[in-house]
Amino acid sequence: MAKHDTIVIGAGPTGLSAAYHIGAPSLLLEQHDRVGGWCRSIEEGGFTFDYAGHIMFSNDPYVHELYEMLVGDNVHWQMREAWIYSKDTYTRYPFQGSLYGLPPEVIQECIVGAIEARYGSIAPAPSANGNGNGKAAHANGNGNAHHANGKSHHGAKCNCDSGVVDDCCADGVLEATAPLGHPTPAQSASSEPKNFEEFIYKVWGAGIAKHFAVPYNKKLWTVPLSEMETSWLGGRVPLPDLGEMISGALHPTPPPMGPNARFGYVLKGGFQALMDGFLPHLKGNLRLNTRVDRISLADRRVWLADGTCLPYRYLVSTMPLPVFVRLLGEEAPPGIVEASAGLKHVSVRCVNLGVGRANVTDKHWIYYPEDSVFHRIFVQGNASPHCNPPGGFGLTCEISYSEHKPLPCDGDALIRRCIEDCRKVGIIREDDPIWVANQCDLPYAYVVYDHARERNVSTIRSWLTQHDVVLAGRYSEWAYYNSDHAFLAGRTAAQTVEALRQRDRQRQQQLPSVAARRSSAMEELRA
Repeated sequence: MAKHDTIVIGAGPTGLSAAYHIGAPSLLLEQHDRVGGWCRSIEEGGFTFDYAGHIMFSNDPYVHELYEMLVGDNVHWQMREAWIYSKDTYTRYPFQGSLYGLPPEVIQECIVGAIEARYGSIAPAPSANGNGNGKAAHANGNGNAHHANGKSHHGAKCNCDSGVVDDCCADGVLEATAPLGHPTPAQSASSEPKNFEEFIYKVWGAGIAKHFAVPYNKKLWTVPLSEMETSWLGGRVPLPDLGEMISGALHPTPPPMGPNARFGYVLKGGFQALMDGFLPHLKGNLRLNTRVDRISLADRRVWLADGTCLPYRYLVSTMPLPVFVRLLGEEAPPGIVEASAGLKHVSVRCVNLGVGRANVTDKHWIYYPEDSVFHRIFVQGNASPHCNPPGGFGLTCEISYSEHKPLPCDGDALIRRCIEDCRKVGIIREDDPIWVANQCDLPYAYVVYDHARERNVSTIRSWLTQHDVVLAGRYSEWAYYNSDHAFLAGRTAAQTVEALRQRDRQRQQQLPSVAARRSSAMEELRA
C-alpha cells in the first residue's frame, strides 16, 4: 500500500482550495461524480440551477486573485437586488431600512419599537397618585419613564457597539446593511443579549421583530431563537439609524450602491464552473465516486467503501464533523461521541423551477417571512443570462427543515406546493407554464449556533488536534462560512499541514543527536 502524504476528504470549495494549496503530496477524495460539494450545479432543459443560491463576493484581495485564476473573464458582475415579500408587498432588504409600502400600522409599530429599544418606552408614565396624568419621558433623563443610565420599566438596554452584521439572515448570500446609529449612554450601561431572540428585540425592537426578524429566522433556523447565541453575527451589534429608518418609511429606498452592493456570478456554467476551475491547477491526485467508510487515527488509515485502505501522514477533513466522528467507530471516546451528538444543524431542500416565460422578475433573491413553504427564492435566472434557455427563467425555492420542522410533503407533492406558493405570492402567474422542475437536497446546510455549540466543537477539535487531524471549512469546523471563507479555510488548512511537516522534520533531525547523547551517557556509565 502506497502511503499518501496528505489525504483531503471532500472536494467542495474548502477541500479544493486545500488540495490546491497543499500541492503534489495531496490525494483529494470526493464521494460524488463531480467536485463542488454544495457549490455544484444542475443542468436540465437548458436551465442551470445551483445547489441553493451562491454568489461571488469577498473583501479579501486574495479571494479575488483566486476568482481571476478560476474563471478569468467568465464572470458577470452586477448590483444586487435583494428584497422581502410580506404584507402583499415588496420592500428592499434590509427590512428596517426600507419600510415604505408596508401598511401604516406596521410602519408605526416598527419605528416605535426601534425607538423604544433605544430609549425606553415612549408611552406616558402613570403619575404617582395613579390619576394617569403623568408626563412622557424626555431624552435628558428628567422624565419618569427612562433615564440616561438606561433604566426603565422595560429593563436594561443592550450594550451595543456600532458595527456590521455580515449576514443577519444567515442564509449564505451577501446581505446589505443599513446605515448604523451610535450607542447612547442607555445602551452602554447594560448587558449583551443572552440569545438571538433577545438580540432581535433589543436591537431592532418589537415591531421589526414581529413583522420580519422573528418569523423569518424561525422559519430558516427551525429552532426556538432563544436556543441560539449570537457569535455567528460577528460579535458586533448594530443599531439602526433612526433617521434612515424614518426616511426609508416615507420614501422608496434607492438601489444599494458602492462596492458591497456589487456581486459576481459565473457567466457560463453556473457555480459548478467556479469549482471546476480548480481542476487544471491541482498538482495532487483526485478520486471521484470515492466514499470514505472508516477512519483509524491510531493507524493513520482511511478505508473506502470498496474496501481499499489508504495510509496517510496528514489528514484534512471537510466532511460534517458528526459524520467524521461516526466514521471513527470505537476509537472515539464517549465524551467525543456525546459532544458530536450535541451538534445541531439545519437541512435545506431546493425545488428548482424552470418557468416558461422570460424576465419573470428583476430581483436576485427574495425573503419570505410569512406562510409560504419556502423561506427564500434565489432568482437563478438573473444570476446570469446563460442560466436560462430562450424564453425561460429559472427560480430556486429554498426550504429549510429539521427534526423540529419536517418537510410538509415530499417528491412531486413538494414541487406542486412550491408552484402553488409561487403563484400565491405573485412571482409567477397562473398561466405560466413550468418547463422544468427538479429537486436537490442539502442534508447539512446551516450550522446551528446553539448555546452548547462552542463547548462541543472545542471538545472535539482539541482531541482531534492531538491526532494531527486538520478540520477545515463550514461543516468540519462547524462554523458559519460562505464560499469565499471556504477558499481561505482551505489555504489555512494547507498552512497547518505544512507546519505539521516542519514539526516532524525537526523531530527527525533531533533523533540522531538524542541517540548520540544517550550512547555517550551509556559509555560514561560503563566507564
